[in-house]
Amino acid sequence: MDYLDFLYGLKREGVKLDLGIMREFIEMVEHPERDFLSVHVAGTNGKGSTAALIYNILSQKGSSGLYTSPHLIDFNERILLDKEFITNQKIIEFVEKYYDTIVSLSKKSRNPTFFETTTAMAFWYFSRMHAKYGSIEVGLGGRLDSTNVITPEVSVITSIGYEHSDRLGCSLDAIAFEKGGIIKNGKPVVLGDRKRDVVRTIEKIASIRNTSVKNIWDKTDVLAKKTDRKGMSLTIVTEKSEYKIKTPMTADYQVNNIRCAILAAESLESIGITKGNIIRGIGRSVWPARMEIIWRDPTVMVDAAHNPPAAHSLVSSLKQIDDFRPVLLIGMLKDKDYFSFLRIMSEVSDSVVLTLPDEPQRAIEPEFLRPWAEKFFKNVRVIRDPKEAYQLLKDEHHDILVTGSIYLVGIIKAVEHSPVKPFIS
Repeated sequence: MDYLDFLYGLKREGVKLDLGIMREFIEMVEHPERDFLSVHVAGTNGKGSTAALIYNILSQKGSSGLYTSPHLIDFNERILLDKEFITNQKIIEFVEKYYDTIVSLSKKSRNPTFFETTTAMAFWYFSRMHAKYGSIEVGLGGRLDSTNVITPEVSVITSIGYEHSDRLGCSLDAIAFEKGGIIKNGKPVVLGDRKRDVVRTIEKIASIRNTSVKNIWDKTDVLAKKTDRKGMSLTIVTEKSEYKIKTPMTADYQVNNIRCAILAAESLESIGITKGNIIRGIGRSVWPARMEIIWRDPTVMVDAAHNPPAAHSLVSSLKQIDDFRPVLLIGMLKDKDYFSFLRIMSEVSDSVVLTLPDEPQRAIEPEFLRPWAEKFFKNVRVIRDPKEAYQLLKDEHHDILVTGSIYLVGIIKAVEHSPVKPFIS
C-alpha cells in the first residue's frame, strides 16, 4: 500500500465541519494532544506566520512541534518537530497502526477525513517524540475545525475577514463566532483585529468562557520600524517589556503577526519565556511564501496571498519598497474572490501572466480569468503551464511576483529548490 496515496484518498470526504468523528478518532489514538502544552492559532490571514513565530519562540524553551497547512511542496512540511519534518517512516507507522481504526469508523459512520487524519497524526507524532510544546494552526474556521480537540494554554486569533462564507457565514459576526470557537474556559486570548463587529463578538465569547481578550491594538505599540529587501527592524512595546526586533521577514503585514506572537508568549507564564527567548525566536523566524525573495537576478518574490484581505496587505507592503515594480504571475482557485484580488493587485503592476495552479479539481482555468484581468491590467497573457510561464518571465523581466495561490507558489519554489522550513538554518 502507498500510504500517502491512502491519505490523499481520504480527501474524497472533503472538509467536514463536525467534531464528532474527530473526537471519537482522537480517543482511539489515546488522546496524544494531552501530552504537550499547546498554543492554538486561528484567523483569516496571518495564522500560519503567527504559528511559526510562536513555534520558534517555544523552541527556545524545549522540544517543540509545529502543525500547519497546506504544504508548499511535500506533505511532510505540515508536521515539524525540532527543526525536522516528519519522516515518511513515521507517516507509514501511523497509517499502519490506525488503518483498521479508520476503516472501522467508516463502517460505523464515516471515516476520518484527510485533515482529521493528518491532525491526529501530528498530535500522535508530537506525543510519541516527547515534545513539550506545540504550536497548532487551525485549518478552517475554528469552532468545528479538527484541531479544536486541544485545550491550549493560549488561543490566538490573528485577523478576520470574508472568506469561506458558504461554510463560516456571510457576516463578520458569524465568521468571528466560528473563529472564536477556539477560546477555552479560563485561558488567555490574543486578538490581532480591531474591527468593531469582530472585537464585540470575540469579547462576548471570552466573557462567557471566563477570560479576557488581549488585543494587540490596545496592548502593544510599534516604534522605529525600518524595512528593506533584506528584512525589518522594529521596536515593540508591551505592558511587560520592550522588544528590539530584527527579522529577515520584509512584509509589513508581519508586524501584527509578531505583535500577536509576543503577547501569546507573554501569556505563557508557566513556561517562563524570557525577553531574550522572544527576541531570538522572532529573529530566526521566516515564513516561506510570504513576500519571500527566492531569486536575486532577476528578483523573484513569491507570496501566497489568495484573498482580498491578503492582497490588500501585500500591496500595502509592496508600496513601501520603492524600486520594486514587478510583472505578476497569477493562478487562483475557484472558491476565491478572483475579481477583487485582480483589482487590488493591479495597484502594483500593469502586467500579468495568468497560469494554472497545481490543484486539478479547484484551479481556475487561466482563460476564464483573462477577461476579468483585462479590466485592470494593460498587458495580459495566458500561459497555462506555470513552469513555462515562469521561465519566460525570468528571461524577460527584472522583477517578478508570483501570487494568487499557495499551489502556484509551491510549484515555483520547487523549481528553484527554495527552502520551506520556517526558520533560518
